[in-house]
Amino acid sequence: MTFRVAALLLVIAPLAFLAGGQPARANGVPQLVKLTYLDGVSNFGPRTAEGVLEFSFAEAYARVDVKNLQPLADVIYEGWLVAPDHSEFKVGQIVIAPSGVGGLETKLTGLRRFDYDLFVVSARPSTTPAAAGMPAQKSIAGRFAVVPNTTDGAPRTDIRPDQLPDTGEATGRSLGSRLALTAAAMGAAAAVAVVVLRVVRTRIVTGGKGQ
Repeated sequence: MTFRVAALLLVIAPLAFLAGGQPARANGVPQLVKLTYLDGVSNFGPRTAEGVLEFSFAEAYARVDVKNLQPLADVIYEGWLVAPDHSEFKVGQIVIAPSGVGGLETKLTGLRRFDYDLFVVSARPSTTPAAAGMPAQKSIAGRFAVVPNTTDGAPRTDIRPDQLPDTGEATGRSLGSRLALTAAAMGAAAAVAVVVLRVVRTRIVTGGKGQ
């Protein structure tokens, strides 16, 4: 083992040991919102229509799945976020199949605030321009808790559901196990350091012979 190889092991060993942990994950936790014919909001379409909104402000994405909506040739269904001051953010168009089932999956591009607390599936007449804002016709909707802003305007975190779905991913390590892993990595680095010192001493004694 040469001096260069030993020194390289000194750097790589602890990093490789720690790399055996969990992959990096984003901090955002998706929120699920049930969509129904909501009194005081909904005024269009069948009362049997329903759906689910899954979104994350931290990850800037939204997914909508709906069913029992009325497919109409002259109506365009859209998803909208609405804030307490009635400010609106268009999430996107929800394509409805003849069966009444539809969906939308998109990034929340251009999101500038995070205090929205209402999601609405609106029904825009095809003759109404999209620039006119959220249509007056509103189908199913759902309310959710407001996500507070941080001082820099970014979302602090998403609301955590009572129970997250089982994604099949391994559970993250506990604090105790992470500390044990760190201590083991430090021990490995110390062991390699001993090897490096022996190599250095050997090189000094032999005058660098045997490279």
